[in-house]
Amino acid sequence: MKPNIDLPKPNRILFIISVFLVLLIAQIFWLGWEIEKLKAIIEQNEKTIEVNNQAIDGLQNYILEQIRKEHDSKFI
Repeated sequence: MKPNIDLPKPNRILFIISVFLVLLIAQIFWLGWEIEKLKAIIEQNEKTIEVNNQAIDGLQNYILEQIRKEHDSKFI
């Protein structure tokens, strides 16, 4: 008795390869879209960091000015 070996048909292999390629292409586009979103988020975060650094610099300058005024007023 011969074993029943059912070899895949060429159409079935072609279908499997086609589905695989479609999924692969879809993932490539999805990853590209995600990368663009991440770039936009990074750009927004860099702007926020710049604004925060400017605010911190302003507050430091204000505090130093207040300390100088207080220090000068003690010696008057």
